[in-house]
Amino acid sequence: MNKSIIFILVGLVLGFSACEEVPPYINFAKDRTVGDTTYIVSPVPAAENRAIYIEEFTGVQCPNCPKAQAEAKQISENNPGRVFILTLHPLGIMTPLTRPFDASKGDKRTSKYDFRTDAGARIFEMVGFGQTGSLPIGNINRRLFSGESHRNIDYQKWASYAGQELSGTTPVNIDVKAKNIPDSIEIELTLTYTQNVSDSHYVSIAVAENKIIDVQESKDDNGNSIYEDNYEHNHVFRAMVTSFFGDYLNQTLVPGRVIYRKYRIPRNEAWNSANLEVLAFVHLSTSQKNVLHVKGTKVQ
Repeated sequence: MNKSIIFILVGLVLGFSACEEVPPYINFAKDRTVGDTTYIVSPVPAAENRAIYIEEFTGVQCPNCPKAQAEAKQISENNPGRVFILTLHPLGIMTPLTRPFDASKGDKRTSKYDFRTDAGARIFEMVGFGQTGSLPIGNINRRLFSGESHRNIDYQKWASYAGQELSGTTPVNIDVKAKNIPDSIEIELTLTYTQNVSDSHYVSIAVAENKIIDVQESKDDNGNSIYEDNYEHNHVFRAMVTSFFGDYLNQTLVPGRVIYRKYRIPRNEAWNSANLEVLAFVHLSTSQKNVLHVKGTKVQ
């Protein structure tokens, strides 16, 4: 079965499921918190400039995906320190585009790595597949923008919506630090609220890896599919530190509220410890989804 037929079937499946409600999330993930405290500071610090989160869903057998990755990179370079990217290769419905190349299965190449994750598939399902039911696709702050029917949208629209989000405000300041310790990554997160908040807030923390060299399907200047054997994959989602859909912040969120948490996650031997980064973002529930602020840091 070729890819075009597969995605016709995918589109039919998504058409029937598009109106289904996302069920309430029950957190069965392992708690990696090793330190947790909260207090009130006065005076209340000034609010930070809002940063935005680009959540990109991609695949190594997706020839248009490098264009989306280039677009996300350009948005980040145009707004230094205010744009953070996470690139996810989901398992499941997008397998024809996300599975690694395997010459033994008739592919023209063999990948060194498999970037797919179950967590990526769960997040993709929660945010929504998008209008086309294919890749590349992604979102800006997981927001459903006016005039759009889906949160995950085509990459050609990212820059415009990123500009809108950068002009917004955030009720919470984020500070995140991460370092390699024997066999693990230790993360320190400090959230400081500068406004009163009545919504339920959650925090998500993800580990990503940069500078991974492996094959990627792409297109040449004439639109023909080609293979880039030495393609540099960046911001590759590796693992969630929190639960898939975030850990609930159960404190009263008032001006001056500080929430400090320390986390520890085992470091997979396959990851290059010198190229790891951590992203932390505060967001609303799995129903509302919007990301309010994000920070990222290199793992030292």
